Amino acid sequence: MQSWRRRVAKIWALTSLASGRPLLPLTGLLMLTFAAAAWPQQVGNGTQAARIQELQNAVIAVDGSSVDHNSPAYRTNYPFALLQLKKARMAAARTWYVTDNSVETFVQKGLEALSRLRRGQTYQAEPGMLSELAYITANDSTVQPYYLHLPANYDPAKKWPLIVFLHGYVPTTSMLDPWLLSEAVCQLAEDNGCILLLPYGRRNTDFQGVGEVDVLASTEEVKALYKIDPSRVYMSGVSMGGMGAWNMALRHPGMYAATTPISGQTDMHAWWPRALPNWPTSRDDLAPFRRVLVEWDNPIDLVMNARNQPMFVQHGEQDSLIPVEQSRTMVSAAAKLGIPMKLYEFKGQNHYIYWDLPCFRNAWTWTKDFSLPETPPRRVTYKTYSLNYDTAFWVRVVDLIEPAKAATVDCQVNADGSGFTLKTTNVRLVDLKVDQSPLQRVEDFEAVVNGKKQTVRATANWDLYVRCDGVEQTPADFPPHKRKGLCGPVEDVFNTAFLLVVGTSGTDEQNQANALNARKWSDEWDQFADGVPPLKIDRDVTPQDLATRNLVLFGTPASNSILKQIQPKLPIKIGEQEYTVAGGTYKGDDLGLVMCYPNPLNPERYVVIYAGRLYGEKCGINHKHDLVPDFLIFNCHRFNYDDTNEHEVAGYFGMDWQLNTASTWVRDPR
Repeated sequence: MQSWRRRVAKIWALTSLASGRPLLPLTGLLMLTFAAAAWPQQVGNGTQAARIQELQNAVIAVDGSSVDHNSPAYRTNYPFALLQLKKARMAAARTWYVTDNSVETFVQKGLEALSRLRRGQTYQAEPGMLSELAYITANDSTVQPYYLHLPANYDPAKKWPLIVFLHGYVPTTSMLDPWLLSEAVCQLAEDNGCILLLPYGRRNTDFQGVGEVDVLASTEEVKALYKIDPSRVYMSGVSMGGMGAWNMALRHPGMYAATTPISGQTDMHAWWPRALPNWPTSRDDLAPFRRVLVEWDNPIDLVMNARNQPMFVQHGEQDSLIPVEQSRTMVSAAAKLGIPMKLYEFKGQNHYIYWDLPCFRNAWTWTKDFSLPETPPRRVTYKTYSLNYDTAFWVRVVDLIEPAKAATVDCQVNADGSGFTLKTTNVRLVDLKVDQSPLQRVEDFEAVVNGKKQTVRATANWDLYVRCDGVEQTPADFPPHKRKGLCGPVEDVFNTAFLLVVGTSGTDEQNQANALNARKWSDEWDQFADGVPPLKIDRDVTPQDLATRNLVLFGTPASNSILKQIQPKLPIKIGEQEYTVAGGTYKGDDLGLVMCYPNPLNPERYVVIYAGRLYGEKCGINHKHDLVPDFLIFNCHRFNYDDTNEHEVAGYFGMDWQLNTASTWVRDPR
């Protein structure tokens, strides 16, 4: 038994090192459960294993040293070394298209990075070529690559424009086989005087959720390490990345100086019925809690956010994969709102116009002429479904009236800057940033808010807090009011630092079920997001963990000691194969629960709970999280058109994190 425990502990440590996450303990039954899916002790042949061990030992030596983790040398070299360790192990485990030399190359690159770190030397992208770089994520503590092309004449003494390019979908995309651009395409960015960034995007995430987090994080890495002009950051992408480009710009108005989507989807309600024959042809036929999750990732539903954003759209006229109507419809919808967009169609060409140079030449030659305007826009229109997307230029949505429902803002500053007209739907409170807007610095502003006149006084920091519905909310000690970063749904839990917590305080059977669910969840996360997240058993969770991480709890109050502590403050009562919510009790061994909620032990962080059967046993690896609301009790014998589990009851908690009948849906038993 001890040899198995030592073996699994060693394997888990190797997995931790290769994924770039901290070492966390596995003990007892949990070790044995994870042993079934563990890697063999030796990966590759003897020479490969010895070289990988050498790099691993060098990484461990850095972990045990007093090196400054905030230094540029550490920030650039240590993640790069971890990435090479992971790639070396991946290459050694492969049985095709990899040679001993490739493993040696990865190991050597990793050792060179650690040598630079010891010398205090920052690792820089090489000018004139596409360079691989890496960083360690804040959410799941894994190492992730990104790719940067610096112009051959890059000079850090001046500021450079940056093109952020989002790649297309390829099922085999991985760290060994990333989706990259050719030298000729990279040269086009250089010809237009731009640095080019290619985020990895966690493989094929549609650049949503954790994929969007990766785009933003890698962009910040580049801004921190290279001389970037913040007023000339551009968004571009093809196919899946074309849709990603739409969403990045429409969710974050004022972030990008110009956007160039190529061959991208704009309306999933029109596209999904083509890809999935059983998908409803009308959006009204979707379960309401799922429809909103589709729409806040759906560019056509956010078209009003394109105001003040230059956009140049390209598409192949004969595209049979993503029809050109996707781009035409978007451009037409924008025109109806008085928002101009440029559309260029490649006559007679199919989806893969991005296999050639003209679309990139068109996009980036056009892009380089734009900067964020020195004079902020006088009118801002914005639509959002979530407080996690709260800002457009100088307008910030602070609070909503109802959860998971479209909210809109239309704010226009008067000609003399002394006042404004504001129209909203489903918005309780708005913050207008005077210093970032055309508003003048006066003490009181005359406003017309939803047709009613009022005077609004600025704060000392020149914020204008405008109450739109006239009703002031009384905050509770617990749960806190929903806010950005703590408003759900479940997917949001994984966008900031989280920790898997396996319940081990129940019977052997309960503990084993918890461990198996955690193993499966971790494996699926790795397949989806290319990284193994940190994990602990319940009794090893520390006050530091509670202070800094969202907790992903596996088990029930009977088998997970953390869940037992917090159960009295949860709105759903969790038993063994039994769940009580909104006056109804649901029983059965084929049921499961997934829900997110503020952590009663630290209301600044989330808990997400997986009890009973694990959600998503049949649905695709990319959609385990993005179609789950705040809470979902589901069965495992009925499945929807996209293979997601059918709900028994599902919904969104209110803005006060209490159960809300208007946003709770019970399955029709018919």
